[in-house]
Amino acid sequence: MFANALKPQCIIFRVDAGSELGLGHLMRCLALAQGLEAQGVRVLFAVSQNSLLHCQSRSDWVGEIHPVAGISLYDEHHELQQLCVKEKADWLILDGYQFDFSYRKSLYLGACKLAMFDDGQLLEADIEDSQLAMIINWASGAQELAYKALSPNAQRCTGGTFRVLRQEFYQVAPLTFDKRNRLIIMFGGSDPNQLTQPLLKHFNDSFIRLPITIITGSGYQYLDSLNDAIKQSHLSIEHFHDCQQVASLFQEARLVVSAAGASQFELLHCAAPSILVVTAKNQQFASAQASKKGWCLVSDQSTLQAMGGDELDTNVKEQLLSQIVQKTMALWHQPEQLKKMHSNALSARQQNGFTHIYAGLYPESVNQPTRTASDE
Repeated sequence: MFANALKPQCIIFRVDAGSELGLGHLMRCLALAQGLEAQGVRVLFAVSQNSLLHCQSRSDWVGEIHPVAGISLYDEHHELQQLCVKEKADWLILDGYQFDFSYRKSLYLGACKLAMFDDGQLLEADIEDSQLAMIINWASGAQELAYKALSPNAQRCTGGTFRVLRQEFYQVAPLTFDKRNRLIIMFGGSDPNQLTQPLLKHFNDSFIRLPITIITGSGYQYLDSLNDAIKQSHLSIEHFHDCQQVASLFQEARLVVSAAGASQFELLHCAAPSILVVTAKNQQFASAQASKKGWCLVSDQSTLQAMGGDELDTNVKEQLLSQIVQKTMALWHQPEQLKKMHSNALSARQQNGFTHIYAGLYPESVNQPTRTASDE
C-alpha cells in the first residue's frame, strides 16, 4: 500500500504526561508513532522533564526523546523551532490542552507543518486558526463538528476511521464473551480525581462478592494507601500497576469501570462492555458518541452538570460512586445484556485508522487518495 518515501521523513510530537495531566495524550501519540516507525518515519518526542519517567518506563516505546529545556514559553518556542529545522521535520504534532491559540501563534515553523490532536478545545476556544495544517480527533462522530469554519486550511482527520491504537491491541488474540470473567476498575494513568480507592470502599461496603481487577498507571500517586486498602478488603482483588500489556487484560473483561478518557477506544477495540465515568468536560462528546454505539453506559449527564468545573466535590463524588456500584451490580447479573454490549463493540470498532492518517501526512508516499473527514 505504501510507496517508498521520496525523502527521509521525520515527525516531532510535543506532548507531556504526569500525575495531573494523565497519560492519555502521551499514549495516543505513542500509538501513532508506532505506526509511523513501522513505515520508516523517524519519530521524536519533545517532552518536559517531568514526562521522561513515563516515556522511559514503557516497554513498547518507539522514537527518540528530546527533553524540553526551555524554562519560559519564549525559550520553548525557540527550542522547538530550532529542533524542527535541525531534524528537517515534516510535521510538528501537538497534543495537550496547554497548546492553545496563543501558544501556536508564537510558533514559526517554516517548512514544517503543524498538526494538533483535539478533544474539543479548539471548538470551545472558537478562534479561527489558519496555521493548523491538520486536526486529529478520532472520536466517533467528530467528522460532524465545525472544524472547517475554525481551521479552513486544515486537513480534518476526524471520526472513528482515523482512530489509531498501540500495536499491542492489534496483536492480542480475541477472546469470546463466554470466556471473560474479569471485573476491571481503571481510572486512567494517574486517576487525578482519586476515584479508585473510594470506589473500592463502596464495593467493599456493598453485598458484591465478585473478584475485582484494579489497574493503575505510572502516574498514580497513592500506591501505598491503595495497597493497604486491598490488604484490608474481604474481596478477592488483583492489582496491576503500570501494566505494560493492558490489551490482554481488557480481552478478559466481562465488565469494566473506566475513566472516560482515551482508554475508552482501547476498551471498544477489545469489545469490553464498560461503564465510562465522565470526570472532565472534554470527555463528554466522545463518551456520548460511544454510548450511542450500545457497548457502554456513561455516568449521568446530571453528574457532569453538577461538577461545574473538572474537579469533583465530595458530595458529587459520593453520589457518582454509589451510582457506579449500583450499575455494576445490575449489569454483572445480566449476561444477555453484557453479551449484546460485547457484540455491539465488535461491530463498532475501527481497524484501519493509521492508513488514513498516514495518507494525510504523506500523500506522496501512498498509492491511494487521501481520505477526508466525510469518510466515516
